[in-house]
Amino acid sequence: MTSWVILPLASLLALLLAGSPARAQTGTCPPVSNIPVQTGFDFDRFANGTRWNVIQYNKIIPIEGLDMEVVKSDVSLMFSRDPNDTMTVNLAGRVRLASSLAFCLKLEGTVEEGNPEHPGKLRQSYYNPLKDQYLQFNFWVLYTDYDNLTVVYACEKTLGDGTCDPGSTFIWTLSRGTSQSPAQKTKVQELSSSVCLDVASLRQMNHTTACPMT
Repeated sequence: MTSWVILPLASLLALLLAGSPARAQTGTCPPVSNIPVQTGFDFDRFANGTRWNVIQYNKIIPIEGLDMEVVKSDVSLMFSRDPNDTMTVNLAGRVRLASSLAFCLKLEGTVEEGNPEHPGKLRQSYYNPLKDQYLQFNFWVLYTDYDNLTVVYACEKTLGDGTCDPGSTFIWTLSRGTSQSPAQKTKVQELSSSVCLDVASLRQMNHTTACPMT
């Protein structure tokens, strides 16, 4: 297994530009258990043998043992099934440690359905060689059109009232391309607000030269 860890989306991935998710301006944050995901999510249609590029994100899930801040670009994911019918994910991205030091890194992981009744509630698992253990995190598909836009959510810590700890709320937008249309941006804003995250906290991922997946 490739010994690199980023994520989302690892991302998914301690490539960490921390952002502070903000609660929505109006309304009450829903309990995490009540957050709806993509109805009838179809993993194979979602995978489709084509990479998904990370376009926007509020922050990257931190990786224990890798605490340095780095600049990331060209992060993308490719989902598939292996010969044993296991759902897998390959993640690749460019990491810049200094102005003169940038390189592509890769990570291989597996994907599991966290809830059979809600197949869009996925969970990713990557091996972290820095700690000789696995990094796992939620990867809920709030919305996908399977062709050009996917919005992914993760909550890694809930509060006593069942809502997500604001510091543990993660959201990523994915595209088969490298940009989003005005209509897609509106959809992202709606979904971000529905999970109490201010769309203004989202950071843009630059895509100039794609990293190889293999």
